Amino acid sequence: MISPSELLRHVDAAFERLGAATPGWDDPNPERTPSDDAYSRVTDPAKWRILGARADAWLEALSTLGLATIERNASIDWSEPPSTVVTRADCALPVVAGGLPLVLARSRIESVDDAGVTIGVGSPAVVHRWIPDCGCDACDSGSQDALDELDEQVLAVVTGRFRRLRREDRTITVVSGQICQSAGLSGLTDPTTVLADPTGWEELDGPSWLETSERDANSPF
Repeated sequence: MISPSELLRHVDAAFERLGAATPGWDDPNPERTPSDDAYSRVTDPAKWRILGARADAWLEALSTLGLATIERNASIDWSEPPSTVVTRADCALPVVAGGLPLVLARSRIESVDDAGVTIGVGSPAVVHRWIPDCGCDACDSGSQDALDELDEQVLAVVTGRFRRLRREDRTITVVSGQICQSAGLSGLTDPTTVLADPTGWEELDGPSWLETSERDANSPF
């Protein structure tokens, strides 16, 4: 069994090489007092390509460790069209039985086609997250925050801690044991109650990828 820390070490090693041409940057607004015009300005959309480099590092690590097979430039069947402009997509198909497929798609920011990353989960793929959620100068909190968010979202799927429940127009999403998003509840539904007893809700979840590898799957023993 591969531990999350071991997996992240492989991701970091791959990112050191793949991210060499996409340098990080500090939080430009540490006091969180951006100017009004910063909300409509994207000074350097290309810098967000660092996220694509990190996504590639994840895909390489998952493949190298035998946790998934990777489909590059995959044709994705989305359950609902992403609100981002997706320009291409890669898909990680887990070796473990019942594991949730993971889509790491490149998405457009301003005129840069591959600046952002849109994350999909399952098949058909549910749009789970897009990073950055806003690439404007005012919302920019530095590259490390965005990289950490990407790691958290991917690791939740890979470790089997991702859960998404849906009932009509209501959704609850859990990442790493914490409710990270809910919609359509309007104060009428307690998310923790639903998570404890999801009867009547459509649930998307899967096992950890880390308990198997390609080598284990092909072993006759």
